[in-house]
Amino acid sequence: MGKFFGLLLSGLMIFSPVAISKAAELQPVVSVNLFGGAERGNDEPAGGIGGGEILGLLPLADRIGLQGSLLNQGGNGGYRLGVSAGPVYAYSSGKFGLFGDYVHRGRDDTNFFYLRGVWSHYFDNFDFLLSYSQPLNSVQHTTRSLSCFGRSFQVRAIQPAINELKTVVRYYPSQKSEVNAGFLVNSFAGPHHDDPGTGFGGVFGFAYQVLDWLIVRPVQAQMDTRERYRITSGVELVWSPLQQYERGGAEKSSTSFATPTGGNCRQFG
Repeated sequence: MGKFFGLLLSGLMIFSPVAISKAAELQPVVSVNLFGGAERGNDEPAGGIGGGEILGLLPLADRIGLQGSLLNQGGNGGYRLGVSAGPVYAYSSGKFGLFGDYVHRGRDDTNFFYLRGVWSHYFDNFDFLLSYSQPLNSVQHTTRSLSCFGRSFQVRAIQPAINELKTVVRYYPSQKSEVNAGFLVNSFAGPHHDDPGTGFGGVFGFAYQVLDWLIVRPVQAQMDTRERYRITSGVELVWSPLQQYERGGAEKSSTSFATPTGGNCRQFG
């Protein structure tokens, strides 16, 4: 297992809205994703969430580029700010990338850092995606107020960092539609990962390209055996000077590589 993660993290990795033509040349892309839904993390009940994310790709050469994203989310779990950046490499039938993720949680005033790698390989009518995220920060602490028998006092709580291994298959019934499903395992490594406990779960979703620049995502969800979940619906606005969107633009601007948005830092990203 250790050798596997070493090989996975040693490769170049990838971000979300990557555009690749049949010649595997990167194209500049800007994507705006607006979403709303529900989420449940480690230490909070289920509740509504909403926000937006801006993603962009800047090609440096035919097959090499820089990609980044900025997330702004509110609702359940308080305000969250997420930033990601890193290099992208495209080859004839897929892409790799390696990037750093940063998440700030306003409610607890805590900061989390991750190294995330993604490999995506394209077949005739489906894609295979493999990603792994590893926490880099030490254990985060926060102070919370509790009330007991009419008295109020403060306690120091631990905010664990959560890693995640995920595989997803994206199937294209038509040029403008996508169905995705996959498997994930989280919280088996990282600072104080035993507190939330290892979870196993699934990923599923559906998307449809209404216009060249508009992708509707009626549902995108993932959940695990620890009852942590994230379910959203939204729309994605995509711009590219060439507008070469095959397969409904899914492999050109995929939120599978978006900024981490997890309930407790990174379990859902």
